Amino acid sequence: MGNYLSISEMASIHSISRQTLIYYDKIGLFKPVHIDEHGYRYYSAVQIPFLREICFLKSIGIKLNDIKDHIGNRNLTTAMSLLEFHQEFIDKEINALMNTRTFIQQRLMKYSEAKNIKSELDKPIIEEFPERHVLFIPFENELCREELHLTLMKAWNVLSKHEMLPSEGFGTVILKNNLGMDDVFEGAGIYTSLPFIDPDMDNMMTLPAGQYACVYKYGMPYNIGFLNELIHWISENQYRIVGDVVDACLLDTTFYENDSSVDFCQLQIPVEKIT
Repeated sequence: MGNYLSISEMASIHSISRQTLIYYDKIGLFKPVHIDEHGYRYYSAVQIPFLREICFLKSIGIKLNDIKDHIGNRNLTTAMSLLEFHQEFIDKEINALMNTRTFIQQRLMKYSEAKNIKSELDKPIIEEFPERHVLFIPFENELCREELHLTLMKAWNVLSKHEMLPSEGFGTVILKNNLGMDDVFEGAGIYTSLPFIDPDMDNMMTLPAGQYACVYKYGMPYNIGFLNELIHWISENQYRIVGDVVDACLLDTTFYENDSSVDFCQLQIPVEKIT
């Protein structure tokens, strides 16, 4: 029709579909200049810059409602404000994606460490560990499998509020002062290693750097036979315990088809040599 562009022509010029232009018309974002008696939509060439800008804004992720609010009152100030606001949003998205990438890398590292373990099962060794920062949540009830799972989820929810995931591993902390007591698990709790430190987080604990007497095992923290055997080995080999016990979960029960009642763990007890 004369100097008009058909809907197919307008769509082709902008590499979009006819359905997209029909939708833009329905929501009042971009309307044709003429609709004939058969309902065919036609556009003017002078509309091309407006649709071009709409396509640009949509391609960088700005929502159609925001584009609609902006395009009708467009000037240099509002155009800059819209882009600056969206840039702040994109920066936050990038930061969130970078954190997610870090969480994935940390979890892959934990799995790789578990896969490449060369030490014998149930054989005590001395290992060196760096300082580790963890979130600590005490058990509220008698320690059992259910209490482990429920307390870990409490820790998980705390991490989530601080935009973290338990990607650095988790386990149980048993207090040094209760070793040898009737209730060795009094004051014990779940720890989750922190991927980064948030000064606003409560219940943070530091696991000190240094030498740890360690043993790999298939067993839950409440299977204290492993703990008692390692304590006995420490004494026999002229070491003394200098800190809280860490029972680190390396692979949980989701990895095992035949026996889903135990985790693959490493007991870690900080020690120093008796001179």
